[in-house]
Amino acid sequence: MIATNTFRPGIIHTGDLLLWGANTVVLFYETFSSSYSYTRLGKIENPAGLADVLGRGNVRVARFSLSK
Repeated sequence: MIATNTFRPGIIHTGDLLLWGANTVVLFYETFSSSYSYTRLGKIENPAGLADVLGRGNVRVARFSLSK
């Protein structure tokens, strides 16, 4: 399980990599406002074209692991 340190960002930015809840990792490819709470995991430094690479539909990550 990933340790959480939740905050409400207000604005989510393209390239934000956030944890929603205890087990949902989300990579955002659009900037928008949100009232949800997240834990920051990281950020893509140059997210230009991210939406084009990921497409406009759902993207699934089959399996990955985070290590210390």
